[in-house]
Amino acid sequence: MVIRPAIVILSILGLSACEMPQLPSWAKLPSFSFGGEGVEKSSSDDCVPGSAEKYRTMNWAGAKQTDIFNRKAKLIPSTVVLTANTANIIRLYNGSKGTWGFRADEFFRATAVISILYGKKLVSAPCLAGVKIGSLKWAELRLVPLRQGEYFFGSEEATFALPFSTPIETGKFIVR
Repeated sequence: MVIRPAIVILSILGLSACEMPQLPSWAKLPSFSFGGEGVEKSSSDDCVPGSAEKYRTMNWAGAKQTDIFNRKAKLIPSTVVLTANTANIIRLYNGSKGTWGFRADEFFRATAVISILYGKKLVSAPCLAGVKIGSLKWAELRLVPLRQGEYFFGSEEATFALPFSTPIETGKFIVR
């Protein structure tokens, strides 16, 4: 009777001495990005690509500058007031750990987007859908609002909502 428990203990010790393959930790798993960082151009039919050209000569040195921060899933400020047909510079700062997809579809359709500065690259995107900004990076948009109204902005739309997830933070542009 003593032999059976001894065999079981020796077998367990023998198996535990074998080297098991080590599973990768969560930190070592690759991160997947759908679309990466940078400018997302719109394929919308209501976008007029030539509308930005006539606003390039505006006084950009005297343009109104507005900073929008994304920190801890909050957008600060949540309301931005702009004046129609005037030069505006909007800087988007991503203070979060992941990529931030800034969206303002209706606003971009009612605006002449002159240029976008992202990562030391100046990009011309007259038909803009959004901007994906990497962690601790910023983007600068030079634009001229063409129509008065209220336009919502925020993060990319979630493809599905989890039961206990926090809602997507949004704000609004008011163009007077």
